[in-house]
Amino acid sequence: MKDLKFAFRQLLKNPGFTAVAVLTLALGIGANTMMFSLVNDILFRPLPFPDSDRLGRIYRISSRSPRDGHSIGVFLDLRQENTVFERVAAYYPEWPCNLAAPGEPAELLSGMLVTADFFPTLGIRPQLGRGFTEEENWAGHDRVVVLSHHFWEQRFQGDRNIVGRTLRLDGQNVTVVGVMPEKFYYPLLWSKVDLLRPFGFAPSQRQSRGDQWRFAFGRLKPGVSIAQADTEMKTLAGRFAKEYPKTEAGYGLRVLSLRDSTSEQERSIMWLSLGLASFVLLIACANLANLLLARLAGRSRELAVRIALGAGRAQLLRQLFTESVLMSLIGGAFGLLLAVWAKDFIGHHLTVGGESGLAIPLDVRVLGFAILCCVIAAFLFGTAPAWFASRSDVSRHLKESSRGNAGSARQRRWQHALIIGEVALALVLLTGAGLFVRGLQQFTQRDPGWRVDGLLTGQLDLTSSKYKTPEQRRAFFQELEERLATIPGVRSVASSSRPPVLGSRMHRDIAIEGRSPAPPGQHFFAGFEPVSASYFETVGVRLKEGRLFTKADTANQPDVVIINETMARRCWPNESPLGKRIGDADSAKPAWQEIVGVVTDVRFPGELDGDEPQPQTYRPLAQDPPVFAAVELRVAGATETVAPVLRRVIAGIDPDQPIHDVSTARQLIRNGLHGVSLLGGLLTAFAALGLTLAAIGIYGVVSYAVAQRTGEIGLRLALGAQRGNVLWLVLRQGLGHSLLGALLGFAGAFGVARLLVAMIPFPIAADPATLAGIAFLLIGVAALACWLPARRAARIDPMEALRYE
Repeated sequence: MKDLKFAFRQLLKNPGFTAVAVLTLALGIGANTMMFSLVNDILFRPLPFPDSDRLGRIYRISSRSPRDGHSIGVFLDLRQENTVFERVAAYYPEWPCNLAAPGEPAELLSGMLVTADFFPTLGIRPQLGRGFTEEENWAGHDRVVVLSHHFWEQRFQGDRNIVGRTLRLDGQNVTVVGVMPEKFYYPLLWSKVDLLRPFGFAPSQRQSRGDQWRFAFGRLKPGVSIAQADTEMKTLAGRFAKEYPKTEAGYGLRVLSLRDSTSEQERSIMWLSLGLASFVLLIACANLANLLLARLAGRSRELAVRIALGAGRAQLLRQLFTESVLMSLIGGAFGLLLAVWAKDFIGHHLTVGGESGLAIPLDVRVLGFAILCCVIAAFLFGTAPAWFASRSDVSRHLKESSRGNAGSARQRRWQHALIIGEVALALVLLTGAGLFVRGLQQFTQRDPGWRVDGLLTGQLDLTSSKYKTPEQRRAFFQELEERLATIPGVRSVASSSRPPVLGSRMHRDIAIEGRSPAPPGQHFFAGFEPVSASYFETVGVRLKEGRLFTKADTANQPDVVIINETMARRCWPNESPLGKRIGDADSAKPAWQEIVGVVTDVRFPGELDGDEPQPQTYRPLAQDPPVFAAVELRVAGATETVAPVLRRVIAGIDPDQPIHDVSTARQLIRNGLHGVSLLGGLLTAFAALGLTLAAIGIYGVVSYAVAQRTGEIGLRLALGAQRGNVLWLVLRQGLGHSLLGALLGFAGAFGVARLLVAMIPFPIAADPATLAGIAFLLIGVAALACWLPARRAARIDPMEALRYE
């Protein structure tokens, strides 16, 4: 208790030093606690299902993707033939549907398709009513829904009599049979949905092995491990490849625990961010250790007197450690307050699983992490000063004045090493943030191959029974484009399956007429996009060869297709593709489509999956009208005035058909990049914080050195030294250590650059201009931190300095 009281008095005796120390620790500990609270909530939050360690997700793997979905036939075989799972269920988490209530505008809902085993496999029961029966898995018996908890509360005010009520969904009457519990939602597994529906498989689909978009997971039998399940899935994949070589050869199966099946990329980025945040704490500790060493030189006479009066070295060591721990705890308390504010800000802006505005809790694990940071920080910044104090030369310090004592040579070497370490860590942080931000900037500024500005888009889901046939959808698109073209300010109108910002919704394996079929699993893979005749003009995609679609390319005309330059180069590198025919490789008898044009490559700014354009095919929308569609309007002037008219036009054609995500292409790009932009801002904040702490550390140490050498500097000036020489004397020492730290930091910087290249979804290049700019920024800040005390040293009045001595 005496040590604690004395430590308090020491901190109160030096309020300036205490304030700097507490602020430094608060920033370092706060940044790490905030980042850990985010990691804790997203990666460590317990799954809200009983015995969740027995849940495993089953993926279809290929050379293209390690996480594909399954066909109906494969799912049914998995459920029947496996011996490791108690149950296997399938789901698809993004199935939009339209709710039409009498007297109200149509409303788009987010639905999830599931099998009847979905609820018992997870181990949860609906809060109200029941789940689905096995019979309801099949078409004709599937007009039932289970509402999510949040939709039940928001839309129906938590009405407990909701079970049995009829809703009008996609033009059909469906019956509400249950309401999910609140704990069902887990953002890293699936987005927040409004309702769940059965798949409604048709009996003819039992043997279907196309359309691999259904996800599967199972509950392991007691005593069965994930590794055992994975081994059996590999065996089943080999059996399927022999039984169904056309569709299953070249593909495999894998099992991951449900927790580990969340995005590997997202987990890696979170851990990288926490690692970079720890650099801030290391810089803060190095900074504080340096300040304590400098302060120790000023306290050397006091400590020597205490030892001379009988204080033991162990007692002295304990006292100094008590001061360090006390400072660390106070700084940690303020850091925790800072972390609470920062996590609320980040949670408000973060989007996970399609949901923004996350409430990130501050639980026992986060508090424990904050305390651990305090203890580690106290050990890191308190060890060296305490060790030097316990080994000080008592007789020498009793003879010296406190102001003239600059510390031992070994102590000064430690101070210099800490400055070098601070600068090196700051450079690593700056490089990580700089390369990330620069890569994101280059990604957003690249030419996408189409005109982004002035394009208004909206999305439609024609899942209603009114648009069940291609003829009905074709008539809808024709009337829609005719009406939209009459809106004042609209130059052109087009329809497609997805806005160009987001890339193709569909892909397919390509067969080329006249060429031998590719081995199973090695087919040529290309995007597939149905578009109307005016699409290329409206979006701004340029024709390179052949012709574009016309209104004459109708359903009763020969099938035609347009491809992009990348596909033309890969498939016909030395010849023109015009007149060649391609088809669907998964079909026994492909419907051949003649290539009539080649257009420029198009990049999708809303997709962070690399810079290289992928093969792309376009089909006339009249020949292949999609269920999930988009409309594009090229607008002259403000798009804000056109958006409400667009909604009214849709309502005029079909009051039960909502349009959603009406936005400019530019805004869609911003929305798509919101998460990585937030991460870039976070990394930049860490880098700025590290740079500031390093600058404060350099300034503090150089200032303290100038104060301790005031007499020496005064003597130099009295003996004829020029003020410029004194200025350079102080600058040279600080800048030399900063330059050495920068050189050492480049090694770590290249390591961080390699990690970023491996983890970040968009391309990052360690270009010399960015690295040089980062180095100049760091050296410039270090020079400023050295120049301020150097200027003060050059202005010392030699008479006053000598008189004081």
